[in-house]
Amino acid sequence: MQNKILIYVLGFMGLIALFLTVNFAKKSNSSDKNLSTLKNKIDSLENQNILLDKIFSDQIYFSLKNNPEALAYFGEFEEDSLILFIRDQLYEKNFNDNSNFFIPLSNSNNKYLINKVKILNHKWIIADFSNGSRWGEMWIEYYFKENAIVFDLKEYFLY
Repeated sequence: MQNKILIYVLGFMGLIALFLTVNFAKKSNSSDKNLSTLKNKIDSLENQNILLDKIFSDQIYFSLKNNPEALAYFGEFEEDSLILFIRDQLYEKNFNDNSNFFIPLSNSNNKYLINKVKILNHKWIIADFSNGSRWGEMWIEYYFKENAIVFDLKEYFLY
């Protein structure tokens, strides 16, 4: 009787060992596949990151903030406060009582407002404007005169 119990125990232990070995082999293969998949995803994300860096550097190429020569024109002004000041002065044109002061298409019934502004350098700005149903873009030249900014609309178009 003891021999039969011993044979059953050894057989059961053999089956457990076989099950554990097969299970470990499957998990190992699965882990290798997951590792390979994750490495491919990492490579893909690194390539996307490189591409986005290139696109970003192309986008900020025409920007006052990244143009040391244009910033040197302003002397000792801090670049962030200078950019905010110029933008704020331009956005204030939205609240001017004379509705066609800055955007010639505006009138009292159909006022166009400046939505977005990009300061290209120490002389030029591009801006987006709309009235809610139509929109356009404009090119503005600016300069400082007696502690104030003078904006000169050079060109605009409406879509």
